[in-house]
Amino acid sequence: MGNYRQKLREAGCQELMVNSEKRGPGDTRGKRNKVKKPRRSETNFFPDLPQGRDRQDLEEEREKMAQEMRKTTPNLAFIDDAMNATYALRRQELVEEEPPVAEMKVRWPALFTERQIVKEFTRLMSMDLNSLYEGLDSHLQKFLQLFRSKRFEGIKEITSLMESLDKDASNQRKRAAVLQGLPWYMRENPSTIMKMCEPTDPEEDVIKGMVIGILSVVEDVKEPLPASYFDVALVIEERIVIRHLGDVPNAFVNLMGLQYMLNLDYPKDLKYTFEVIQRLFMGIGLDSCTPRVHSLKNKLLS
Repeated sequence: MGNYRQKLREAGCQELMVNSEKRGPGDTRGKRNKVKKPRRSETNFFPDLPQGRDRQDLEEEREKMAQEMRKTTPNLAFIDDAMNATYALRRQELVEEEPPVAEMKVRWPALFTERQIVKEFTRLMSMDLNSLYEGLDSHLQKFLQLFRSKRFEGIKEITSLMESLDKDASNQRKRAAVLQGLPWYMRENPSTIMKMCEPTDPEEDVIKGMVIGILSVVEDVKEPLPASYFDVALVIEERIVIRHLGDVPNAFVNLMGLQYMLNLDYPKDLKYTFEVIQRLFMGIGLDSCTPRVHSLKNKLLS
């Protein structure tokens, strides 16, 4: 296997070349532990450039795409084709350079749209991002039973969610209740990634210090499951990167997509919450659950 990998490096396989650089002497040795490799079952993590295309050629296509995105009504078919053609350039840039998200948004504005988040996730993972809904729905009723059990009567956040759900138990509100209650069930505090504010509140103050998360703009911040939203946005590195997501479940779907696409770590204080979403709802790495998530898995299947 070692000889085979060496031959691939010599042939120019980018995923092996980027890691072999960490093995050299001199100032690169300090980076040896930061190996660039798939961590969450990515199937197309570090692709080679398309045959017959070079970086300059793809960079020119990227610039045309960025210009198209400045139009009031961009040509979506052109954007789709250009995003597909420049995928390898984008992945190599992300993995090798790890640019700030704000810089990525300037260079790749189409990447921060719902349409392209779904398509980019498929390119990276060879699966549909919206499969999260299917996995979530398969466990909805069991989660709600667990949330209403005596064990959680003393957790006011879960009790409040259930009381709000009783007013209108639509499927989308059930999804929101489970996603918002999940961190509390996993003994984590979602206050760092889920913020609510009213339309008159200054957003920059609300999202200050927010590394990654969801901002919901609502009429009444005391209502955990609002009947409607003025806005639902995603925040990364204290910046709003995408707006008008409609509701919390859709925000979670797009948040998972962005974390994969941008090669971002899950927030440490909600690692079990996102592990549940990844493994139990999306079926990614289902056989490698931590003990806490494995325990939940058994409860859901009982």
